[in-house]
Amino acid sequence: MLQVIDKVKKKHIFESVAAATKDEAIAVIAKLIAAATDSDEKKIATALADREIEESTGIGNSIAIPHGRIKGFGKTEIFITLLANEIDFQSLDGKPVKTVFTLVADEGDADDYVAMLSQTIFLISQRDIMEKIASARTADDVMQTLASAKELESKYENEGQIKYLIELQRADSQLYAYELWESTQKEKNETILYEYKKYKEALETKIDKDMLDQYNRIKEKYSGRALSKIEQGTCSACHITIPKMTVNEVRRQNRIIVCFNCGRILFTH
Repeated sequence: MLQVIDKVKKKHIFESVAAATKDEAIAVIAKLIAAATDSDEKKIATALADREIEESTGIGNSIAIPHGRIKGFGKTEIFITLLANEIDFQSLDGKPVKTVFTLVADEGDADDYVAMLSQTIFLISQRDIMEKIASARTADDVMQTLASAKELESKYENEGQIKYLIELQRADSQLYAYELWESTQKEKNETILYEYKKYKEALETKIDKDMLDQYNRIKEKYSGRALSKIEQGTCSACHITIPKMTVNEVRRQNRIIVCFNCGRILFTH
């Protein structure tokens, strides 16, 4: 799932990049990518800007992930930009952006492009890792953080699959929200829908089939919300008190535990 980390090259991490606006940031990043890959700056800038018009790639938590495909680029590359100052990126949560992950791929290689995009989004969803990258000042700092993050996947396998289920529920929610929004528009944006769906599919491949079936059954029963977080000792969905012994077992993440009242899968963090 995190092979994307191996795609990050030190020369593709841009330090202290100055930009005052979103458009300026994309233009500067396109210029840096063109110089680093000996590619056409104008084509890169156009691809990134066109994708941004469809929907902002400011995904929240001070992170943006502009991306695009270019005819003749011939590869899939990822770049990380550490901005010198925060800028407004019209992000989903309204927060300014400080760190930009950029994905550029060949127009004819949609599968590799979406696979890398899915992995990048998954990596970005790991808040502890992103907090370290957000505080990074140099390319070396970023590379060291990513090196430690390579242990993440095996850690997930050891802890069980609850975190994949949490991320899947987030993906389901994002997909539902976007499809709902698009239902009010005259035209559908198949590009964005395709990206959301592929990310969801990538997560599903990491989850045990029986567990995924259980998740889908619960999701259907409750119209989308299959998981419930334990907050202050209660199930946040049905508000029933969860016994302390059960809370401790959920924290260990050794197995899937459901709320005895509503039947949703419980998690603590």
